[in-house]
Amino acid sequence: DEEDDDDNGEEEKIIEAKHEKPSQSGSYDFSAIKNEYVPQAFSHFTYENSQTHFMVVDLQGVLKDNRDGTFCYHLTDPVIHDQRMKKGKKKNYQSRSWSFGRTDRGKKGMKAFFQTHQCTDLCRLLGLEKRDSDYL
Repeated sequence: DEEDDDDNGEEEKIIEAKHEKPSQSGSYDFSAIKNEYVPQAFSHFTYENSQTHFMVVDLQGVLKDNRDGTFCYHLTDPVIHDQRMKKGKKKNYQSRSWSFGRTDRGKKGMKAFFQTHQCTDLCRLLGLEKRDSDYL
């Protein structure tokens, strides 16, 4: 991956999760959620919750086991794809309304994500819509 010149090496705390045992009331069994599901599900989540305008992908980092039993991902160097378009002054001219740097591939990047993404139990738990690359 290409590194941005302004990368200061800081890590951001993105997700904290506590593993829970299933309750007697029939709530979800969180033990079925594997830690490796989180980055892909987060990318899918960002797409759905931005109303399909943005997607955060290429998440790299480490999963830390905290003393209190929680886990915390420290993620760096995200790539953001933006597929929003704005109309230009010339007839039928459109351009992307935002750019998140040289790694922002817009709709092509989102399509590439969904070509390889397979929804997991975590995607289903989050209520994310199953999509494939033909959707875009």
